[in-house]
Amino acid sequence: MPLPTLILVAFAIGVAAALAGAAELRLSPRHAMLSSTFKAYALFLALVLIPVSVYFYVFHGDWFLLYAFDVRRIPSAIALLGFLGEGAIGVLGFMLGAVAARTQRSNVGYGLVGGAVLMAVLVLVLWPDRLGVVGTFTQYRGDFGLTRYGGALMQGGIAMGMLLALAAAYLLVRIRLARRRM
Repeated sequence: MPLPTLILVAFAIGVAAALAGAAELRLSPRHAMLSSTFKAYALFLALVLIPVSVYFYVFHGDWFLLYAFDVRRIPSAIALLGFLGEGAIGVLGFMLGAVAARTQRSNVGYGLVGGAVLMAVLVLVLWPDRLGVVGTFTQYRGDFGLTRYGGALMQGGIAMGMLLALAAAYLLVRIRLARRRM
């Protein structure tokens, strides 16, 4: 999964997590970031989504960044800030979802989720030439030595995509079931 897709997925799951925990968010006068729903989502970000991004950055970095930057020239501190920024966008999604849940405008929240998922898929449609080949930044810019998408990248993409999808589904179901018991 390329970086723009993962950023949009983080945002969408953040909104969806807040909507799943709407019962807690509506009843509690505390800030949304102090809720158990947010704590569960923060754990998801820290233990699943950001590590998936780190995997793609470390092992398939140039492809992950859509060959826009040479990962060998990106300082590690900038990469760390990028991962923190991805987490911050996920938190922003949760906060917007919390506002939608507290104001009982779930349709707006579902629209945000749908729009973010649509844009995440649109990334794949907009850059098939970049995502369809595997190589380094230099190979892509020089148009030599590129291989078709497959091999280790495809296996990693399937494994990480399944991990992310299962963890997100578990998160949302678990939040929803926990709220029903309240």
